[in-house]
Amino acid sequence: MKRYRLSVCKGSSCKAGGSDAVAQAAREELSARSLQPRCELYRGGCYGFCHMGPNVVIREETGRKRDPLSPEDYQLMGWEGEAYYSHMTPEKMRRVVAEHVMQDKPVIELFGHPEEAEG
Repeated sequence: MKRYRLSVCKGSSCKAGGSDAVAQAAREELSARSLQPRCELYRGGCYGFCHMGPNVVIREETGRKRDPLSPEDYQLMGWEGEAYYSHMTPEKMRRVVAEHVMQDKPVIELFGHPEEAEG
């Protein structure tokens, strides 16, 4: 059974776009489905895709030792098992928890595409 770290951006643009409600929906859904032992929820820093927020990053826990100086709390790392979701809402977050975290099935159609030009 996979374990995850789920980060909801707490940057000012994402907060203005509703990331607090997205984080609350994640917290509630993880609790309702008793998934807290499998998924650590935290508020990451700005990932730099403000125009695509609120942003959520989920990484599979692989047992790699956590480096306290790693930029992973505010940067996409390109690691296997990393998924980036953009334009998140509480409803989308509930779906991501139900499918990605609970069933180990990333919701590909909700993935963000960082190469998108700001516009």
